[in-house]
Amino acid sequence: MTTTSAQVAVDGRGSYPGARPGTALPTRHRRPGYVALAVVLIVGLAAVGGYWYSQAGQKTPVVVVIRDVPAGHAIARSDVSTVDVAGAVTAIGGSRINSVVGQVATVELLPNTLLQRSMVTSSGPLPASEALVGVALKPGQLPAAGVTEGATVQVLQLPGKDNVTGAGSSAALTAIVLAAQATVYGSTSDPSQTGGTLVTLIVPKTASSAIAAASSAGLVALVQVGR
Repeated sequence: MTTTSAQVAVDGRGSYPGARPGTALPTRHRRPGYVALAVVLIVGLAAVGGYWYSQAGQKTPVVVVIRDVPAGHAIARSDVSTVDVAGAVTAIGGSRINSVVGQVATVELLPNTLLQRSMVTSSGPLPASEALVGVALKPGQLPAAGVTEGATVQVLQLPGKDNVTGAGSSAALTAIVLAAQATVYGSTSDPSQTGGTLVTLIVPKTASSAIAAASSAGLVALVQVGR
């Protein structure tokens, strides 16, 4: 019988034709260096995977804002809390939460914001160019829904009754803009008049005296505008 090059006949003794009796079959030699390298790689990858898995599971407590804090207001303990976060974040550590109490917000702080040092300051709430001024308002001199802390308003001086010289005088009925933009620092009801409101404003220092005088005369009005 004829065999192809891919076929090999083996005699009854289990040896290749032409091989000497007692000669062992050829075997594949394995290099110990490759085996050791494979073991090292497997162990190394397992260690790296274990490290990143442990890091992903570790959480760090940081300070988070839980109540809205308008810019320029001092932070109260009830305004902040702590939350555990994973990974690298830029925020004040939870163990330092008491250090932010009494600090002044440099920007409006919204709930669920992770608090950073750049968002607070230990200095006063106002720069030298601004001032706090209080105004007393009657119904109709501010929006019906009132104004909230942090809102931006325009401060107007209403024309006085003595300035109205006639029904057809449009100039006498024109309000004067005392401050194009002011920020509401606080608002509360006025116990001295029914439906009245007391509002504290952050205004340009140059306009503070005129606003105070107009408020004393009962001629201040607030118009809420966009930021």
